[in-house]
Formats: sequence, structure tokens, C-alpha cells
Amino acid sequence: MTMEQKKNKLLKNISELRQDPVSGDWVVIATARNKRPSEMVAKKTERLITPIEKCPFGDLEASGNIVLMEEKLPESNEWFIKFIKNKFPALDHQIKAIKKTGIGPYEKMNGYGYHEVVILKSHTKPLSDYSNEEMAFLLQSLQKRYRKLAEDKKIKHISIYHNWGPSAGASVYHPHLQIIALPVISSSIKRALKEIEQYWKKNHKCLYCEIVKFELQEKKRIVFENEKAVTITPYVSREPFELAIYPKNHSPFFEEASSDEIKDMAEALKHGLLSLKNKLSDPDLNFFIHTSPVYHEKKSEHTNYDWHIKVIPRVCISAGFEIDTGIEITPVNPDEGAEFLKS
Repeated sequence: MTMEQKKNKLLKNISELRQDPVSGDWVVIATARNKRPSEMVAKKTERLITPIEKCPFGDLEASGNIVLMEEKLPESNEWFIKFIKNKFPALDHQIKAIKKTGIGPYEKMNGYGYHEVVILKSHTKPLSDYSNEEMAFLLQSLQKRYRKLAEDKKIKHISIYHNWGPSAGASVYHPHLQIIALPVISSSIKRALKEIEQYWKKNHKCLYCEIVKFELQEKKRIVFENEKAVTITPYVSREPFELAIYPKNHSPFFEEASSDEIKDMAEALKHGLLSLKNKLSDPDLNFFIHTSPVYHEKKSEHTNYDWHIKVIPRVCISAGFEIDTGIEITPVNPDEGAEFLKS
């Protein structure tokens, strides 16, 4: 090995602190903790598939579930997706009024909101194996349900997420998503909105659009792109092989995204899930849809945001340092992660 090669190898293993311009959070990129991305591949995940007759989602009506909405694929007589009320909801909308009170140094309010489970018909088919058309139909159905929940004037934020595998929080194998609609906006979302607004005032540009523009120019972290969407391993990745899927054009609200945009975002999501499955031995993972808070009368608010999808494979465990500081240590450089997923 020449001196120049040794120097490049040394520089490659130097850790970096990177700050997320949206959240303000710091992340440590510590590539010296692992030699190469392939060493992060988890052992083949063995998930216990519950027999369909014992699955709580096998026969929804017989299990006593309340079906709220049902969608069928075009030219199909069978349901493809059902939205049901969570039997053990974190929040409940039966409460008529929201009461906010103080107790010592604390504030509290009654647990108003919605908690729903989104059931896919197939008992054994993971979302990574869905076709582009099926994934697009799923996102379109979620969009429709989002609009319905957003009609409630008390709701300010709607979270849509998917847990896949035990370490990602999935207690039931049957593929499903969840929706939680809240009467508050989380502090992390508020921080992001504040940073985005400040960036707009300073630069007169959308921060997310600038991120997409920069990544399309750099091309180092692009995993997939089509006409209206792009998938990247974020420059400030909190987890190895984390994926962020953005619309290429400015688009603040998930519920207002066009049909073509939804289809291209769905194709990018399907590609990302399949890449993680093939390259990382089907890891447990979470994905969630980030979008501007629910608007009612003030539609002009939060228009500097871009809705997007984050996919987090569970290949690392946050330990003492991460929990103490809130600073994640990522042992895979996002550039190398993107190259590995594409290879």
C-alpha cells in the first residue's frame, strides 16, 4: 500500500460531527467503528408467522374489530386494505371537549385523538414484495384516510407509520400500519418548522428543496430516482442505511399530493424496502410519513415544508451515550451506504 493510499484510508476513518439543518440535531459519523457496510448486515431475521386462524387480523369481524374504512383494488371484488379502530388505543375521540390544566410545574390535557390500525389483506406478504401499483394504492388509501381524519378541527398532527419485526415494535406478524391523530404538535416537529421558516426568511428558498437539489447534483447518496421522487441516504443519517424519500418538486402536504406524485413516491418506497430486504437480509425496520401539520383555516401556514418518507432499518441499538445526549453514532458513512444498497 502506497503512502497516498494509507493517507486516504486514514482520512476515510476519521469521525465527523454533522448537524441536521432541519432538526438542529447532531450526529456522529464514526466509520472507524466498522470496516465496511457489509459488516453491518444483520443475520437473517427469523419472524414467527402466526397461523392465520390465530391471527387477530385474520378475520377482523370475528375478532370483534370495528372496520372504519375498506378499499378494493381496481377491478377486484376482494378488499385490499381495511382501517380499523385500535382495540387498545393510545387516544380516543369519544371525549367531547379537550381540557388543558396545570398541576404543579406540569401541564396536562385529556387524551383526545384517534388511533387506527391499517390492515393489509395478505397475511404473509411483506410490503417489500408489493408491486408498484399495490404500493401506490396503499399510499392513496392512506391519503384518503388522512383527509377524513383531518376534518376534525381538534386534530393538529397525524402520524402514519409502519413497524416491521419485533425489534421495530411489531407485536403482530401480519403486515399492517398504524395512524395516530393528535390534538398537539410534537416539539420535534415544531423545531423543524422553526428551522425551515428561518431558512426561508434568510434564503427565500425551501430547505427541503435545497437538500434535494444538492443531493441530485452531488449524486453520492442517491439510491433511486424517477421523474417525481428521489431516495437518498441522508448526509446526516441517524442510523446506518437510513433512507429518505422526497418529492422532487415542492409539495408541503401529503393529503394534497397529486396522483402522479403519489405513484412515483410509492415506487421509490417499494424500491427502498426491497433494497434493504435484499442487501441487509430483511432487517426489522420502521417507516413513517412526515408532512406539514394539519391545517384548517390557516392554509398558508407551514407551506415551506416538503412531505417525505423516512425508512429506518434496525441494524444498530441506541445505548447509553445516545440516550443520554440524543446524539446518535452512525458507523456507516451515508455515501458508502448508498453505494452498498445500489451495488
